[in-house]
Amino acid sequence: MPRAPSLFLLACLPLAAQVAPVPTPTQLSGRPFFIKNNWFVGGAGNWDYLAIDPEAQRLYIAHSHSVQVVDLSSGAVAGEISGFREAHAIALDDTGMYGYISDGPADAVATFNRRTLEVESTLPIACSPRSLAFEPQSKLLFAVCGANFVNSGGGSKPQPDRRAMGGASRASHTSGSNAGSTEQENFNGISHVIAIDAQQGAVMADIAVAGDFRFAQADGAGAVYVSVGQTERQEFRNGATRRYVLPARIAKFEGAAIAAEAERGRHSRDDPEPDSPASLDWSEDDARGGRANFVTLPLPSSCGQPQGLAVDSKDYRLFAACNDQQLLVLNTTGGRVVSALTTGPGADVVAYDPDRELIYSANGAGYGSLTIIQQDANTDSFAVIQNLPTLARARTVAVDQSTGNVYLVTDYTGVDLTPHGAFAPIRTAPIAGSFQVLVVGH
Repeated sequence: MPRAPSLFLLACLPLAAQVAPVPTPTQLSGRPFFIKNNWFVGGAGNWDYLAIDPEAQRLYIAHSHSVQVVDLSSGAVAGEISGFREAHAIALDDTGMYGYISDGPADAVATFNRRTLEVESTLPIACSPRSLAFEPQSKLLFAVCGANFVNSGGGSKPQPDRRAMGGASRASHTSGSNAGSTEQENFNGISHVIAIDAQQGAVMADIAVAGDFRFAQADGAGAVYVSVGQTERQEFRNGATRRYVLPARIAKFEGAAIAAEAERGRHSRDDPEPDSPASLDWSEDDARGGRANFVTLPLPSSCGQPQGLAVDSKDYRLFAACNDQQLLVLNTTGGRVVSALTTGPGADVVAYDPDRELIYSANGAGYGSLTIIQQDANTDSFAVIQNLPTLARARTVAVDQSTGNVYLVTDYTGVDLTPHGAFAPIRTAPIAGSFQVLVVGH
């Protein structure tokens, strides 16, 4: 019976609301936001980050083995970029011609033509990327590979941060060959940030850095910021294992300076290979940064696992989503906490609309909510003006600065009532055809 899962789903929604009650806004806007439309775009599997091309009026959705392209004027699927093992993130260049897609399990970044939606090239890299950020001044594309390593018996293979996309919080995982085994993950505390020359389509530098590097965001003024989660580092020295904690922080990379250092690194080798990337080992910098082209900003201990990040380059402010239902506003020049605001459970991706001075936090746990924060740049103050209930697992968000509309994605989950034995657990599964875009606006 095709309608049974939907009916059972509706019966379960109050239970989720009891787990996480709707937070109360500190101030309600005279024109509150609401869900204006639900566009059912289909597709199956996990999803991850979104990207918007405001000029072409297109929404890009990293959705399992493909990237769906949705026409924002009609809500229809305008095309699909397929052939990925698992698409994670989309970044767009500043020319309007090209876009980039991270394919984590394939250890690759693909370049596609935004007019034809065809993949023009695929660049293998030395790790599994998740987040991407295009820096327009240096024309560098930054691909971030987190510090999650799986011990597979024959060595450790770098893996991306495998938080269940559109689902639960960060979770441990094993490789396919070791699923169900007793081997534990080995967090050595080293991430890799790959700097790619977008114009040449080549890796310029492979930067090893200490910490769990996660979400990258360019400020449009030459820098890329990355949220860094707290993790443990292990070192074996003099016959003993030393373990210590690397604190959470925000890392800042200067694009032009990194490009210059990569060039110097290539030319300083005894037998330089012109097309070979520079290997920059900054892992001993730990949590201090300490370089002109790489500095870090501390986060309070309450924000040990930051997720999404947005940047206000004009007013030197960062907006970081924390795992304790807080959004921190930080000064980009020193990391001072300007404001701390309560969001909702499962805060993940943050979006910023500079024209309207609005910050959006997508919170996907429990019932799902969108926290809307008003910025007053004149007084450097921030206030939650609305907490809009959305849907469970709607935790990735993008804002169209040309219209002010906000977009989230999620699906419906039903319960499988097929008997599986007397003591079998209840099984849930996505309802076919329920994957949708939530359109939020005034």
